[in-house]
Amino acid sequence: MALAVTLGVAAVIFLPRAAVAVGAGFEQLVAQVQSAIPLLQGRGSIDLPAGGSTSIGAAPIADSLPAYTRDPQLQLTGKVPSFALQAGRSVQVVLNGAVVATTLLDPSGAFNATLALKEGANSIAVALIADRDVVAASSYNVVLDRTPPTMTITQPATGSTVDAKNIVVAGTTEVGSTITVNGRIVVITPEGGFSDSFSAAPGSVPITVVARDRAGNETTEKVTVTAQQVTQTVGLTVTVTLDKATAKVGQGVLATVYVVGTTGPRAGVPVTLSVGVASIGTAVTDGTGTARIPFIAPATEGDTSVVVLASGSSGRASLTISR
Repeated sequence: MALAVTLGVAAVIFLPRAAVAVGAGFEQLVAQVQSAIPLLQGRGSIDLPAGGSTSIGAAPIADSLPAYTRDPQLQLTGKVPSFALQAGRSVQVVLNGAVVATTLLDPSGAFNATLALKEGANSIAVALIADRDVVAASSYNVVLDRTPPTMTITQPATGSTVDAKNIVVAGTTEVGSTITVNGRIVVITPEGGFSDSFSAAPGSVPITVVARDRAGNETTEKVTVTAQQVTQTVGLTVTVTLDKATAKVGQGVLATVYVVGTTGPRAGVPVTLSVGVASIGTAVTDGTGTARIPFIAPATEGDTSVVVLASGSSGRASLTISR
């Protein structure tokens, strides 16, 4: 019992920060454990095979562990290097500072244990024990995450009418997630913004957006739009206004576009919006000659031009971006 408690304390002391990474080197790790816990002081050595290299580690090696998981039951398996196998040696598994398994080594050196993870970061240590000595140890970190990622679709609105040649889907999601739009993988920005465009036949177009986090949790959103072929017109005046003059990196911004012809507002005109050098998306003006295109403020700080093109005419606004 005393050995189990002291090993639990040792795990807290020397577990590394890195996810799914083997802990400190053999000599450093053993020195840390033995200096911190007098009960475990001993020679802490191993017998290497004849001609073997002293750089070979004797630490138990766990099979591949996920950095993130949504399953609270983690099956830990692995092996102790064959040259470190000796009679009477055992393996102890420490989870979050508590010994959860102690097993004698079989001839193959294999070990296994079922771990009940807690939500968030979990520290795992596997120690090779000989009598009162810690021969070698390895440590790992696994994050249990059972919460689906957040996701917001800013464009298009369900039920809206869009240009069949350029349907734009944009939004934000949890940083580190992956996004698919109708099964296609979309690259997201470091701030979690995403944008995708595609063409479709005129008519009803279902759009399914799936956000998947690093642990495998998913959030699904569905919208349906009406795609139509748009006839271009010329001789237009284009005006662009933004709902904010300044925005932080990754913040949502709404651009409102007004298109007016010689006879008044023009409906059914496709407008394309760009922010800096990046094309954001396309919308179609309604009966009032108005189109709205949301976008995510890019990572480039300073003044950025927001440009709208509409059938050979253009409009421009300026957005100041800050951290």
